[in-house]
Amino acid sequence: MYSLRPQAFYRRFMLFATLAMTVVLSGCGFHLKHSDGLVEKFPEVYVQTNNPKGELARLVKLRLVGANIKVLTTPNEETAIIRLISEKQSKRTISLYATAQNAEKEIGYIMKYSLKMPNYTPKNFSVNLYRDFLYDSTQALAKSREEEQLIEELRVVAADHIISTMLSIENNSAE
Repeated sequence: MYSLRPQAFYRRFMLFATLAMTVVLSGCGFHLKHSDGLVEKFPEVYVQTNNPKGELARLVKLRLVGANIKVLTTPNEETAIIRLISEKQSKRTISLYATAQNAEKEIGYIMKYSLKMPNYTPKNFSVNLYRDFLYDSTQALAKSREEEQLIEELRVVAADHIISTMLSIENNSAE
């Protein structure tokens, strides 16, 4: 009778599991983040905004630097320009308690931006995001903090959307 020590069994199991995951991931088309040609499309980018110290501009620049794209402080003719046009927040009541107090609220976040590549016309884009949450007036301070966190999460999603758009854009209409 052949028996393995627990450590040897664990090593063989981990080797088998690693091999199985490698085969599964390579078969489904998985690839590592940032190996998608974004740097080749946009080696340098200038971010134009009315609020350069704002949270949205900071998040977009952080995403670009994370993708190994050089963020310029002044634009030139050979660089792409991301123009953060506007961002707007909205709130509305979705449902009420029997006492006519807010039970559920919806937070809206709308961001407009444009992307201009060298020698092409700029393309305008819009991101509309909505999240709802339960509102309890007895926990007003906690709910206001939750609302702030939701808005921050929506900004992060919007910044990620800009990067996704940059990956998928193909501008065929020359200026």
